[in-house]
Amino acid sequence: MTSSGLVLIAGVVLRLTLFATSIPALLERRPELSTPLTSVRSLKEGQFILAQGSDPYAGGVFHHSPLYLLLPAVPLVYTLADAVAAATLCKIAKERKALVAAVYLFNPYALLSCLARSTTTIDNAVLIAAIGAAGPLSGAMLAVASHLSLYPVLLVAPFAVRSRWSLLAFAVSFSGMTALNTVIFGHSWMRASWGVILTVSDLTPNVGMWWYFFTEMFEHFRSFFLGVFQLHNVIYVVPLCLRLEPHIAILVLVAVFSTWKSYPTLGDAAAWAGLLACYPDVVKHLRHPLFTLTVHLYTFILLPLLHSLWLLTGTGNANFFYAATMVHGLNSSLAVT
Repeated sequence: MTSSGLVLIAGVVLRLTLFATSIPALLERRPELSTPLTSVRSLKEGQFILAQGSDPYAGGVFHHSPLYLLLPAVPLVYTLADAVAAATLCKIAKERKALVAAVYLFNPYALLSCLARSTTTIDNAVLIAAIGAAGPLSGAMLAVASHLSLYPVLLVAPFAVRSRWSLLAFAVSFSGMTALNTVIFGHSWMRASWGVILTVSDLTPNVGMWWYFFTEMFEHFRSFFLGVFQLHNVIYVVPLCLRLEPHIAILVLVAVFSTWKSYPTLGDAAAWAGLLACYPDVVKHLRHPLFTLTVHLYTFILLPLLHSLWLLTGTGNANFFYAATMVHGLNSSLAVT
């Protein structure tokens, strides 16, 4: 067995072992790992409502993609998703495959997201699978990734540069899934899922830059700044596609929307960290790798600490937690830059 295969087995065994402990139950509620759009608790509620014969999107509390209503929220599914993501990264990497697998599987962000059963784990697996695929299959997988979390639609341009067939496959698959979901659920799913992503109507705290900013925003200015924030994810697409090779443009865009999407989690950072490990020539351009890793460790400790001061001990306020999310976002942005 290859060294990368041994790493994959070790990552799977570690996850299944930890799932047998009380740790997952403690992680499910963590805002650093789950948002209203990725929480397993929300997913279970939506599945329960659907099983009762009601529309899960009618109550305004379920925001997952309709595709997730078919997903059994069991530990094995999330464990296999991480294994698939790591195996695909090994396929993308031309060398040091065992290291690449280890960087993803033993990344605390990926591991804890898996244990929290955040659907970010599934999002990452599908997105990485799309990047690792070729031809029409890559376009079809990108369509699924876009349906799950919307922002991967920004990768259509570099995917099209890489293969025109992927663009056609994306268009057909994306249109087909959209039409099918609309036939089943009407337009309520679109408002509750993509609509919340675009309008940020749920201001539950997370590790992103959006929630506190729009909590404090005067309603008169909300539409303007909402456009500015969303545009920040979009404006890099064309310049990067013109300037960089498709695989590097994809890497940078994944890093951008993992940091600046409206509802990010720490698990989103694991996807582009894993992709980065596949390209050692790009890693050389990191100007301050030790600083970046140190600040990530710092925020990894700071986020739960300041969240606890705010909501558990009552010795802090929302500014405490938001300050930690700003440090996390700034550090990720500096790494991308």
